[in-house]
Amino acid sequence: MVWSSQCICLYFRWVRWLVIDKAGKFNLADEGKDLNEKIRWLLLLRVVILSFFLGATALVHFLQAESDTKYLINLSLPLILAYAISIGSALLLPRLKHLRPFAHGQVALDIVLITGIIWITGDDSSPFSFLYNLAVINAAILLYYQGAFIAAGVSSGSYAALILWSHYLLQTGNTIPLPLPWNAVVTMVINIGSFFAIAALSGYLAQKLGEAQKLLKEKQIDFQELDAFKDALLQGIGSGVAITDSEGRINYFNQQAQSLTSLNEAAVMGKPFDQIFPGLKFDFHRNDRLSAVFSQELPLTGLQGLQKQMRLTLTPLSDSKELLLGYVSIFEDITKQKQIEEKVRIEEELRRSRECDLQVPSKGNADAPFRFDGVVGKSGGIGKIYQLIQKVSASNTNVLISGESGTGKELVARAIHLNGPRQNKPFVAVNCGAIPETLIESELFGHIRGAFTGAVTDHSGLFKQADQGTIFLDEVSELPLHLQVKLLRVLQEKTFTPVGGSKQVKVDVRVISATNRDLRKELEVGRFREDLFYRLNVVNMVLPPLRSRKEDIPALAQYFLLKFATSHSKSVEEISSGVLMQLMNHKYPGNVRELENIIEHALAVTTKNIITEEDLPQEVRAVPISDNGKAFHESAEEAAQMFFDKGLTLDVELETHEKCILLGALKRANGVQKKAAVILGINYRSLRHRLEKYDLLGTKNSDQSIDFE
Repeated sequence: MVWSSQCICLYFRWVRWLVIDKAGKFNLADEGKDLNEKIRWLLLLRVVILSFFLGATALVHFLQAESDTKYLINLSLPLILAYAISIGSALLLPRLKHLRPFAHGQVALDIVLITGIIWITGDDSSPFSFLYNLAVINAAILLYYQGAFIAAGVSSGSYAALILWSHYLLQTGNTIPLPLPWNAVVTMVINIGSFFAIAALSGYLAQKLGEAQKLLKEKQIDFQELDAFKDALLQGIGSGVAITDSEGRINYFNQQAQSLTSLNEAAVMGKPFDQIFPGLKFDFHRNDRLSAVFSQELPLTGLQGLQKQMRLTLTPLSDSKELLLGYVSIFEDITKQKQIEEKVRIEEELRRSRECDLQVPSKGNADAPFRFDGVVGKSGGIGKIYQLIQKVSASNTNVLISGESGTGKELVARAIHLNGPRQNKPFVAVNCGAIPETLIESELFGHIRGAFTGAVTDHSGLFKQADQGTIFLDEVSELPLHLQVKLLRVLQEKTFTPVGGSKQVKVDVRVISATNRDLRKELEVGRFREDLFYRLNVVNMVLPPLRSRKEDIPALAQYFLLKFATSHSKSVEEISSGVLMQLMNHKYPGNVRELENIIEHALAVTTKNIITEEDLPQEVRAVPISDNGKAFHESAEEAAQMFFDKGLTLDVELETHEKCILLGALKRANGVQKKAAVILGINYRSLRHRLEKYDLLGTKNSDQSIDFE
């Protein structure tokens, strides 16, 4: 009895796997296909059970040497016959159109087969009466309640008929048949009751499992429809869409995203999102990203090397328990929008610059407002320069102006002088780098007659000429060391001795100096005196290069236009927006002085009342897009030919280039990884990932740097 219960439990597990687990694989099949699949698996189950019985029968016969061979044959023949029928049914099944009658026939065959096994193995004493329960379960799986109770009824009738027939068949010699023993009646009633109990239970379970399977199919269909709708929606919008997991690895990349990045979906699946957008400043590994919506604008290089401007928005995805599932990113090409915004901004700046009063105040008018002669602009830190000029102009403090050549250091010096108490006194500008070393002492401090060959008269010198006023020492770092000593004395004592003279000359001069070099580095190499540096560097002004204050280009261009239009007597009052775009895109290695020369050139050659792109110097004009594309394709063909000649794979070539770039950035950053990441335009984590990929981490220190040999 225990053995039979275990068999039924194992059978129920098989049924559960068959009805539920296999249902997921046939979610698109209709009812007929589903029934077909159930019959196939139940035929397989029958073959397995028959194989078990055949094997057990053979084993018992082998172990019992004196066993009845006739009994073995009688038991094996029906099993083999059922085995053949099952295989034949499996072969016939794909050709059948009406499966329900076939299912009824298979249940009936099971009952007949079980009845035969019980008859051969001892009738009412047979241990295999529980097999009727398997037939009932099969009927419930195939035909639900109806099939289960029909199979239970037929099984009950077959079992009862078999017991009664076998009992009375043994009493053929008795005139009065003996009644069925009470224990046999009880066993028969219990077995028959179990048939109907199993029918009710299995029918109920099969019905519920069938409903669950149907619901699962409907949900799967709904999910597929929803997934198809999601794909259609994401593919139909005009922006690129990417979906990542919680670690930032891409698992969805729509068609627009592929077009914008020139990458196909297969190439980016599973890769970190910040690898596709190296300049992304979003950290996917922080724990506080669940409620944050991140937005960033960043450049992206297209197929033909053209720069695109992208706007990228990252939004977290979470479940009902507020657990992070991943991120959805929407990005769009805003290149044209940025160009339009830049054009509008430039035109607005130009309009404002035309309205500005850029005239220098009269030097004798004490009530005139504070203004700057040629110091135009407000961006890139120039506003702080204005404030500093206002603060230091009223004093006699020495000022050191630093900055690249052409940034307007002399203009700032003049503004300090013109707005101070010495504005009506001389302003003497000296370019220390332009005077020969043999003459510079005489030029600065003067000489007396006969001091050297050619000194036929006395010469007062520039310091004397600037008495009561301001002297501007441009390129002061070019002064020889012996003159630096003499200049230091002038700053300390306000006196100097002319060349060849013996009497000291007293002067009251404000000294403003300028340099395009780093004087602190000059101190380190011994080319500039430390004591003189601190005397000159009482107030330090650092003028920004024009490339860092491009917003001032329209105002500066308009200022120079008015200036040269007056000096050249031309009625040119306007600069076209196309010219302004060209000027904004220029690099300006010569800073403001270069811009001034460009405007003067354009105004000199123009024949119209507006400066157009044709009036600009050749080196300033932009290369047409068609020429750009042609040059790009030519260089691309040459590079491709070099690659083909090497005989390497693309991955090896790309890895080699990436290694070289990484090493170059680390070398420029002196091994500091965070600085190298800034140079490469990627985040620090992305740099670390690439360094680990190529085993380039090297020796680490507390400053996150790498030591190079």
